[in-house]
This record gives sequence, structure tokens and C-alpha cells, in this order.
Amino acid sequence: MSKNTMGQFIAALRKANGMTQQEVADRLNVSNKAVSRWERDECAPDISIIPAIAEMFCVTCDELLRGERILEPQPVEKREVKVDKQVKNIINRTLSRFNTLIWISLAVSAVGLVCMFGISYGFYRPVIGFSVMLLFEICAFVLALLAINRTKYVKNDNEIFEMAEDSIVENFNATFGNMSFAAFLAVFAVILFSLPLILFNTDYVNSVISFESYFTQFFLGFLLILGLIYFKIRKPFIEWITESKEIKSEISPSAKNRRKMTILQILFTLAAGLIFVFAPYFEPYTDGFSFADLLGIFGLLCLGANIVVAIIFFSKERDRSEMTPLLLKGIRNVLLIPAPIYAAECHSVGFTRYEAIGGAVTEMQRFDIWDMRYLWIALGYAVAVFVLFGLIEAFSKRKKSKTT
Repeated sequence: MSKNTMGQFIAALRKANGMTQQEVADRLNVSNKAVSRWERDECAPDISIIPAIAEMFCVTCDELLRGERILEPQPVEKREVKVDKQVKNIINRTLSRFNTLIWISLAVSAVGLVCMFGISYGFYRPVIGFSVMLLFEICAFVLALLAINRTKYVKNDNEIFEMAEDSIVENFNATFGNMSFAAFLAVFAVILFSLPLILFNTDYVNSVISFESYFTQFFLGFLLILGLIYFKIRKPFIEWITESKEIKSEISPSAKNRRKMTILQILFTLAAGLIFVFAPYFEPYTDGFSFADLLGIFGLLCLGANIVVAIIFFSKERDRSEMTPLLLKGIRNVLLIPAPIYAAECHSVGFTRYEAIGGAVTEMQRFDIWDMRYLWIALGYAVAVFVLFGLIEAFSKRKKSKTT
């Protein structure tokens, strides 16, 4: 056999074992460039390395030199079954390594949350607890990124996935997408659940929000937020992370316009809500026009932009059959406007006057008043709007399918 056959055989063995050129080079104590040159048949491995290569790939030196397996003839059916089994084992091994790293990432995230609550309620040091928690969440985030990038590299670099059955690839993509989403959602959830401990405390040294207040004012609302993220973002995230070309091709230009319109309207609505909630921080002691009033005007402009965006996208739509879905999305997003207005009631400020003898004011001290019930009611209203229009959309699709 020629050297060309040996190089092709080494490349086929490497890919069949799910290994990269760098992994082969590390096992043989050579450079990855040397492995690349072998596979391109620019040179042959040194005679002293051939036994190590044969042992690594579970072949004989004679088979390696010949560039092919020396096997007794087998029926085609048996060969196909053996190949399918090898392909399945390689994919399962890749998935197992990925799942292991993701479970480690989830465990690190959980440890960060335990540290946050333990340090906050055990030692009354929420700032220190938040710092420790962030270190754990950064580690968890990096671990998840490494697992995802490594798995995507193996998947894209290994032709073995092209030989696998569709059901095996679908199961791989489903597990890969769901576990990746779970890792990132866990990091976000831990940071979200930790925010009240660092934001809602007083200026005293040993202060932290009470455990009862945390659960009655924040916990259920945070679960609602995570539920919305799960049902609204999980599917697009899985489509993006698994690079599902079939799903991407189904998105029509009109659907893309509806998605852009929705994103813009929701961003303007969220911006208005944040402005309304945090504007009281800039409330002055005296009467008159202030920076807080200016922020309020800017928040109202953001709500107005929500309506303007819907009008612009509706006027630009030329396909009459897409007018109704676009109009439903626009009306739904416009109906979200009362939510940030109602959420603004969760935060207000008050002032305490200290007067000396004779009625002269010696000091004015401000204090913030928070009532998170308004925020959760606003969030519940937004969820109700989404659910209602989701039912309307599902009913219209069902009716349309019956008529066609």
C-alpha cells in the first residue's frame, strides 16, 4: 500500500474514535502539525511511533502499514450493524462528557446560592456573600461555555455525526440544547435570587432583608420571571445553540418582522418600567421641576415609542395575509403599557423633618418605601396578556387549518 493509504487510514481511525488531531498529538508526544502532515500524506510516522499508534487505535502494525483492516469477509448486514453501534457509542461518549461538565456547572451555581444565603443570614454580610456568589457563578458560566464549545467543536469537526441516524442526532441536539439552557438559566436564577439581599438593606452594619419579607415579596415573583424565561426563550435558544437549519429555514420574512417589532416594543416597555421604578431615587427635598420629573417624561416617551413602533411595522407590511397576525402582536404589546405604570407604585420616597426650638428646620432625612406587591401584580398582568393572546393565536391557527 502507498503512504497515501496509511495517512487516510490514520485520519479515519482518529475520527472513528472521536479524537481531535491535538488529542492524538498529546498521546504520542508529538505536535499537532505532525499529525496533520501524516493525514495529508506529506510524510509518514517514524517507525518507532507506529506501534504506539497501532496500540492507541486498537489495530495491528501490519494493518496500519497496509492502510486497512485485515478482516474475514462479513455479511453487509453485520458490517452495517457494527458501524451503527460504533457511531452510537461515539456520540453517547461525547454527550456523556458534555453532561458531566454541565452537572458540575449546575453544582457550582448551587454552591454560590448557598454561600450567598449562608453569609447573608449567618454573618449578616450580604455584600461579602454577593461577592463570593459572583465568583462561583463566573466559574459555573465558564464551565458551561467550555463544555458547549468543546462539544460543538467535536460535532462540527467529526464526520461521524453525518453517519448517524436522525433519531440519534435529534436526541443529541435535544439533550445538548436543554442542558446548555439549564446551565445558563441556573447562573441567571442565582444572581436574580441574590439581588434583594444586596439591594434592599439599610445603612446599618448588620442589616439584611428579613427571611419572611424575602419569601413574601420576592420569591414567588422570581419564580414567575423564571417561568416566563423558560417558556419564551428556551426554544429559540435551543434552535440557536444546536444550529437547526431546518427550523431556521421555516422563519418567513413576515415572522421576522413580527419578532423585531415585539422585541422593540418590549424593550421600550421594560425601559419605561425601570425608569419609573428608580426615578424616585432622584426626588429632591424641595418642590419644583427636578431630574426625577425629567426621567418620568422620558419614561412616558418610551411608552409612546411602543405604540409608534407598532404603527410603523403595520404600515410597512405589504402582505395582506400577514396583517392579522401582525396586528394581534402589536395590540398585545401595546396592552403591556399599564404594567410599568402600575409597577412604578412599588417605589416611593418620604422625608422626615427635624425641627429645632422655634420651628427652624435643622435636618431633612429621606427614606425609601418599597411595596413589591405592585411589581408582582404588574408582572401578573403582563403574563395574563401574553396567555390571552396566545390562546387567541392558537384558536385562529386551528380555525385556519380547518378551513384549508
